Amino acid sequence: MLKNIAVILLLLLSGCGHEDRGPLTQRDVEIKYQVERLKQEIYYFPARKAPDDPVTYLPLKPFDMLFTGHDLNPGENPVSYGVPGRYTHILLYIGKDDAGYAYGVEMNTDNGEAYHIDAQGLKISGKLYVYCLGSDYGKKECPQDLYVNGLETYDYIWAKRLIPPLHDKVRKQTKKLLHTIRQDLENHFPFQLPFHIGAETFLTKAIPLVDDGRANGADCTAYVASLFEEVAGICLQDIRITAQEMEDYFLYDPVGKEAMLPAQSNPFAHRDMPVSELFTQMGYTLLETSRPCRCDNSTILSGVPLPQRLFESPSVMEIVP
Repeated sequence: MLKNIAVILLLLLSGCGHEDRGPLTQRDVEIKYQVERLKQEIYYFPARKAPDDPVTYLPLKPFDMLFTGHDLNPGENPVSYGVPGRYTHILLYIGKDDAGYAYGVEMNTDNGEAYHIDAQGLKISGKLYVYCLGSDYGKKECPQDLYVNGLETYDYIWAKRLIPPLHDKVRKQTKKLLHTIRQDLENHFPFQLPFHIGAETFLTKAIPLVDDGRANGADCTAYVASLFEEVAGICLQDIRITAQEMEDYFLYDPVGKEAMLPAQSNPFAHRDMPVSELFTQMGYTLLETSRPCRCDNSTILSGVPLPQRLFESPSVMEIVP
């Protein structure tokens, strides 16, 4: 008995068995993943709807969504051209540290976007990240710049909030959501492509869309949607794009027709290739995915979540500057 007490005392004195309760710093959040200690405060975020627009300061509340995008420049073809819509990426604001710096989480690819094929099919390396967004009104930059794909890589960024009934429900689930996010960060929750390409794909000419919630990872929008739908029990309306709509984007949309598969990540041909060529010359087709919504089993979800669709969803609203 005395021996057990002595061991416990030694663990406590050495810092084991309890969480450091000193001031919460950027290192604590980004390295130790102590997101549950973040203050649930308003963050005055500098947003802009276009690169040349004046900054608009939006008062973000925890779990507000930040939508980002790129200008469409002639002669350039970023990977984001393959994502239908003006807004092609999404982040989630989750709170402030003790110095007043705000933090967001997002699913993103690793630096270099390394594609590979294994027994489960085509994959891209990436995971859930948490990083410092800055201080109110952009007055102070974060003490350290530990992130590869920061907000400065986007041409414009705006934010939206869940409508009041859904936002109230989120607030009641704050502890559960932050606990889930911390676990996901510690477990390096993996990036999942929203489609499946495996060995059988080249025989069947079918590319199924993938929306399986939190089961095997997620992309940026699927992660936010799965948090709300599966953890908080919030049903989001009209946030998915169907297989047919996705095909039509690459075949007929002026931007979608310009989307390219770069040679280093093209399993179909060892060259840069328009995505549309998959459907016009190679005979491939996208297959629909559907499943019951985990927040409402009577609702069947079809397609995959998309940033632009979530931005336009009746489940979200503008934030008054």
